[in-house]
Order: sequence, then C-alpha cells, then structure tokens
Amino acid sequence: MEPVTKRLSLKKNFFWNFIGNLIYAFAQWAILSLLAKLGNPQMVGQFSLGLAITAPIILFTNLQLNSIQVTDTQHKYKFGEYLGLRIVTNFIAILITILVILLGNYNPLTSLVIILVAFSKVIESWSDVVFGYLQQRERMDLTAISRILKAVLMLLIISILLYITHNVIWMVIGLCLSYMMVFFFYDLKVLKKFITPKLIFNYKNYVDIVKLALPLGIVLMLGSLYTNIPRIIIEKYLGEEQLGYFAAIAYLIVAGNTFIGAIGQAAAPRLAILFSEKNFIQFKKLLVKLVSIGFVTGILGVIITLLFGELILSILYKPSYAKYNELFTLLLISGTFSFSSTFLGIGLTATRSFKIQPYLGVIWIVVSFISAIILIPKFGLFGAGYSAIISSIVQFLSQLIALSVIYLDKLKYSKAKARS
Repeated sequence: MEPVTKRLSLKKNFFWNFIGNLIYAFAQWAILSLLAKLGNPQMVGQFSLGLAITAPIILFTNLQLNSIQVTDTQHKYKFGEYLGLRIVTNFIAILITILVILLGNYNPLTSLVIILVAFSKVIESWSDVVFGYLQQRERMDLTAISRILKAVLMLLIISILLYITHNVIWMVIGLCLSYMMVFFFYDLKVLKKFITPKLIFNYKNYVDIVKLALPLGIVLMLGSLYTNIPRIIIEKYLGEEQLGYFAAIAYLIVAGNTFIGAIGQAAAPRLAILFSEKNFIQFKKLLVKLVSIGFVTGILGVIITLLFGELILSILYKPSYAKYNELFTLLLISGTFSFSSTFLGIGLTATRSFKIQPYLGVIWIVVSFISAIILIPKFGLFGAGYSAIISSIVQFLSQLIALSVIYLDKLKYSKAKARS
C-alpha cells in the first residue's frame, strides 16, 4: 500500500472506492436476504420502515459534512470541529426520531426497531466524518478498507444473531456493535497517522458551517424523503409484509448505486478543483462522461432484469418474490435516471451551488408524494414502481437545468473577464 500521506491517482481511488462500496453494499443486501430467508417479509418490512423513517432525519442532521470537508480546499475548518458538530447533530437526530415514533403511533416492536436503526446510523455517521477527511486527501483506499471491515463484521455478527434468535431486534443491535468496533479500532487509528483527533466545540465556527451546509442537509433530507415516501405509503396502505417485498427488491438497485457512488466519490475532488480553477471545459467533459456511465449502467440493468429477473429473485430471496419481477424492471428503469442524477448532484456540489439544491428537493418530494399517493393505492406495489420512474425523471431534468444555467453563467463571466 502507498505511504499514508501520499495522494492516490483518480484510477486508484476509483478502484478502492468501488471495491469498498461493492463489498459494503453486498453486505447490506445480504442482511435483507438473511431476514427474508431466516425470517419473513414482515421482519424485512419492519427493518425497511426503520430505514425509511430514520434516513431523512439522519441525512438532514448530518448536513452532508462529508461534501463540505471534501470541497474545503482552503482548510478553513478543523477536523475536530466537523466531528464535534456531528456529535451535536446526532443528539438532535435521536430526539427527532423519538418524536416521529410517538406521532406515528407504531407498535412497541416496530418502534424499538426504528430507534435502534437510528442509533446504528448515528454510529455510522462518525466514520463518515473520518471518510470526509481522508477523501479530501484522496486516500479512498483507507475508507474502502473501513467499509470492508464493517461488511465482514456485520455479516458475521448478524448471521450468528439471526440464526440463533430469528429476531430483528438482535439483528439491529449487531449492526450497532459492528459499526462501533470498526470506528474505534480502525477509523480512529488510521486518522491518527494524519492528525491527532480531538473534539473542538467552537460555537462560532459551528454556526458558520451550519449556514454553509444547511442547504445540503435540507436537500439530502428532501431527496431521502422523495425516495422513502413510497415505502412509508406502502406501509400505511398495504402493510409491513408488502413493504418487505418492495424493500428487498428495491435494494438490488444498490448494486448500480454502488458502482455509481464509487465513481462519483472518486471524481468529486477532481470536479471541485476543475471548477475552482475555472477549467470549465474539462469540468464539462468529465461530467458528461460520468452521466453517460450512469445511463449505460441503468440500461444494462434493465436488460438483465428482463432476461433473468425471476430467476434472480427466486435465488436471492424466495420463490414468492419472483412474482414481482415487473416491479424489479420498473425500479431499474427509474435507476437509469437516478444513476445519472447522482453525477449531476455531485457536479452541483462541486460548483458549491448549495442554496439552489433545497428548492430542487422540494420539487422532488412534491412529485414523489403526489405520484405515490395516487398510484400506490390504485396499483399496489407496481404503483410504487411507476412513482419511482416519474420521480427519477423529474430529478434528472431539474438538476440538468440547474447545472446548465450555473455552468453557462460562470463560463460567460469567465470569458467576459478574460476579454477585459
């Protein structure tokens, strides 16, 4: 492995990030598969409901500090300030989760699953701050190893607990334990090779960071809501069992997201540098390549689903899942646009155009809610697939328009300045 302080090339960062994300995503999918095989669709539904409810809360309170760290090329804020702020917002996230549980009037078992999922995400978010520091220094190999360790540990611990107890509560407890062990015994040790990690509680800088990051936190929350609204509506109209079927199939799209996410995270620092240096032509070329990769990935997924979808669902879960192959295809069609949208979102963040993103998120959540509330009661789970396609197309087009306006405006200003 390269010396710790040496930056890696874009290719090496992509390779490590892709491998780390692939193994980690496989482990997360394997959890749902184990729940489906050792448990039942209702258990899958309870766990998925926990993810659907806590994801918008955690993403909002996390404020996408990772992206702020990566694009903080002038090192305006210290690592300890990012970590300290994350601890404060974690506390807020738990309080909001408890409030949502009380308002949702969920049964005691489901409520306990939801709060435990929230704690697991809080612990995971500590590593995310470390990843932001390492990503800025283009050392994705170190973040990849962390994800691989988490994947191995959580699969080992969760497999044992599920086999012994067949209980979703113990499964989520195992998830919390695996995240905590990797953070304390690997992430912090790696970080110490660069800096001496310590919490810095600086109210003034916290306020400054929040002002900068709040639009990103809002847009991530809205983006998560628009993704998870169909799940919440499915649970309300169709029940936890149907949510279990939907969530298990939808998670297979993560294979594509893993590939896309690995490329995007590796390319994010390069995009930010190109834009900050006003190298707009190269910025555009790289972004076009990335968006093209998104479309090709989605199209290949649709073809595979049409040919082998039922067989894949039967093998990975149970034969009862195969009857939802049409849903599988619909979700991959939506994925074609979502993959490309991921790159456009990274492009927007690279331009540090944070304020416009919440407005885009509002559009997405309105479209997601309206389409889901109309289509799911009428068409069941297939209605959720139709809703996903509509939402992903709107997300793609809105980001494309916003980024085009920003790009052309900056290019025009740069040319005018050069002439003067």
